[in-house]
Amino acid sequence: MRRQSLLVVAFLACAAAAGAGAAAGSSTRWTRINGPGHAGIQLGLARTPDGVLHVIWNRGNPPPTAIYDTRFSPSGVRTGTSTVATGWGGAGGLALLAMPDGTLRLFASGDHSSATSNGGISTFTAPASGVSWTLQPDVWGGPVAGAAGIVAATLTKDGQVVTGWRGFAAEGVPPSSVPQSAYIAFNLASRLATDASSGAVVIEGTTGAGKGGVFVRQILPSAGPAVVLPDGSYNNDWIAGLSGRIRAPGVYVAYADTKAVHLYRYGGGSRTLARGPFTSATVCAAPDGRLWLAWGDAKDGIFVTRTSRAAGVLEPTQKLAVPSSAGLAFLQCEGSGGPLDLFADAGPGGTGFWHTHVLARLSPSARVVRTKAGGAVTIAVRDAGDPVAGARVAVGAKRLTTNAKGQAQVSLRPGSYSASVTAPGYAAATVRFRV
Repeated sequence: MRRQSLLVVAFLACAAAAGAGAAAGSSTRWTRINGPGHAGIQLGLARTPDGVLHVIWNRGNPPPTAIYDTRFSPSGVRTGTSTVATGWGGAGGLALLAMPDGTLRLFASGDHSSATSNGGISTFTAPASGVSWTLQPDVWGGPVAGAAGIVAATLTKDGQVVTGWRGFAAEGVPPSSVPQSAYIAFNLASRLATDASSGAVVIEGTTGAGKGGVFVRQILPSAGPAVVLPDGSYNNDWIAGLSGRIRAPGVYVAYADTKAVHLYRYGGGSRTLARGPFTSATVCAAPDGRLWLAWGDAKDGIFVTRTSRAAGVLEPTQKLAVPSSAGLAFLQCEGSGGPLDLFADAGPGGTGFWHTHVLARLSPSARVVRTKAGGAVTIAVRDAGDPVAGARVAVGAKRLTTNAKGQAQVSLRPGSYSASVTAPGYAAATVRFRV
């Protein structure tokens, strides 16, 4: 009679799912984007169809400043920097969109006519290369829009631009009309995201109304219910991030409430990712409906994970060191290429942004069925519970590739083995087992 045994060895434990256990460490390196002084408060991030990530940043604060576009390859390597503007009257928000026609459009707080950040919102355009930027005549918002604060931009399902600032939001370039009152009261930041399924545009920011918290509401094509998520520090515009999903339904908010970090789906439920005195959290879309999540604080470090395709299960959590001893103010991210490009504004008031490139984590396991000659081994490779097809598995001299179920089979003689697993866009993983 055959004796069957089951041996499952995960490379890393998913500590974030219940907020317990130790997160896996990472050797990720940080490189500085701007700073250490005279940095702006926000980066503009967008990825063009060629996979290149464009990062827009300020140098010089208080104004006048200069604005630059630094480009990163799909593998996270810096490939060049271009000048967007010099002598700019503003060091506030920056929002960047990759447009349906392949061009880039930047929305920047301020203008060339003022040495302060009170000149409204101006827009620049560039080809997909980002090597040549042109200031457009479309300026709007006046001092209210131009005052320092996080600026937002998104595209509707039919490709129309929606911009947000200080709790306001409006459609069009420039907007044909601007709301007479803000969607969010007492707010310096607005973030926008579009539900890829329904086309709903959602706004998010912090508010002091009532008991205060993270304010979330659908604004287009019609107004939806207003939701306030208690956070304990409503005057902190860095505590939350907002994102839709790529070709999948839902708009999500990641936010810290000084006791834990949570993930909330607008119109749905909320879950706790981890417990701790975190001061910043962010979320961004990844391929196949996945979401990248990052949160942290100066003392405990930065934590990163990615969800399953259904956005319900988490990869093993990675822990990163804070890039600077000055602390941590603000996290931003872009993950549409697969890996995560994460940006951390170091220092309690923000002293400049740092960049790191984070690969997703695999969870391999081995199932052994004993035979007279040794054992029939099935190597399963998963990412947040989803099977990973096409992963390469090396066991001694044997080379395998996982099938559509994320599995590879091999027969082995008795002994102890270590299987290494690699896949494009993932960090290498190892599973050990005995036959």
